[in-house]
Amino acid sequence: MWVSRRDGGVLVTVKAVPRARRTTAVGVQDGAVRIQIAAAPHKGQSNAALCAYLADIAGVRVSGVRLRRGSSGARKLIEIDGDPADVEARLARLAEDIA
Repeated sequence: MWVSRRDGGVLVTVKAVPRARRTTAVGVQDGAVRIQIAAAPHKGQSNAALCAYLADIAGVRVSGVRLRRGSSGARKLIEIDGDPADVEARLARLAEDIA
């Protein structure tokens, strides 16, 4: 599963694909949600766009979403603050959309 609960939020495993036409989740690959990002991987632009996208989906502020691991790689671990049940439910709706 690409989402796991932690105290005060969730962890999301992401396979990031930069330079797409638009930022959107497109599927699940190797235990990570595959997200196409409409930003170049230059000076953290794609990481910032990814965090903003996940913040919007999870219904939290952008400051509540942090990159925990994988800043320069395609596989990333993102930490999202908030009520774990609420955030997980919102991300589950994302999973339904891409299934």
